[in-house]
Amino acid sequence: MNRSRLRFGRTVAPLLCLQAVLSLCLPQPAAALDELMVSYAGPSITFLPAEIARRRGFFREQNLDVKLLLTRSEVDRAALASGNVDYTLRAGSTFVSAARGLPVKIVLLGTMRPFWGLVVRPEVKSVTELKGKSMGVPGLLGSQQISAKFILKQHGLDPERDVIYRVVDTGTRIAAMVSGTIDSSMMDYGEAFRAKKAGFKMLINAADAHGLIAGGLGVNIKKLREQPDQVRRVQNSLVQALQYVQENPEGTQQVMMSWLKLDREMAADIYQMARNSYTKNGMVEEATMNSLVTAMLAEAGIKNVSPSQLVDFSLLQQALK
Repeated sequence: MNRSRLRFGRTVAPLLCLQAVLSLCLPQPAAALDELMVSYAGPSITFLPAEIARRRGFFREQNLDVKLLLTRSEVDRAALASGNVDYTLRAGSTFVSAARGLPVKIVLLGTMRPFWGLVVRPEVKSVTELKGKSMGVPGLLGSQQISAKFILKQHGLDPERDVIYRVVDTGTRIAAMVSGTIDSSMMDYGEAFRAKKAGFKMLINAADAHGLIAGGLGVNIKKLREQPDQVRRVQNSLVQALQYVQENPEGTQQVMMSWLKLDREMAADIYQMARNSYTKNGMVEEATMNSLVTAMLAEAGIKNVSPSQLVDFSLLQQALK
């Protein structure tokens, strides 16, 4: 009896060891990815870092499965505040939402200057000629309309009364100008370059007119409080993408050509125009942020709100250290 047990033990022990070794060598089941819905205003150079993070696998490396959802500014604010979307890439509208008391915060800054221009018909020689005309914007009180107000005011027009704003989705504004539905439009660089080929012209490059924080990462306060690890992983992915933009021009332009439907020449030109308008690590100097945000909120009719109350960079600062 004892000899049988001894032989059994001698036979089974090596098998158990082999099984243990094989279990270490065989691929283990991957952890389920966090599925996230992230809203934005549509494919544009402003939101390029998020698409780079998606295409180059930076989100997946952080165990995230990100779906980009196109929304308008008004819908975006309500969706983020209610938790119907997990995050938004719209920094401008999120600042407005937070300043109005909605439970949202900005946790990363992606841009320092706008990535669009004022596109007009070829016969228009100055901004003042737009008085009484219509202008296309992607959403009311979004970053592009606020940018338009900056430009109109700089050229002596009343931005509230002298221009009629019409909400026209990204990608459809050239057709709207061709049909005469709108007389002018704010367009991101990609759309503006295509408009130029269609016979229109970019009268003002908004980046030359003013600074603006348009792209970034906004989140509901409840998610920020209850899921800080997930927020940190989204931040890490976007910071990696921002660094990729600076360090990999060729790879960045390949994503631009595919995502924004640009030819190589247009992608190269837009990259050179846009590269230095992104933040390097999701942060800007506090004084710069305060100045830009205060001016932006003033255009939205909001005053006496401290920008520091609208942001929470604690997780990002920990990660950068």
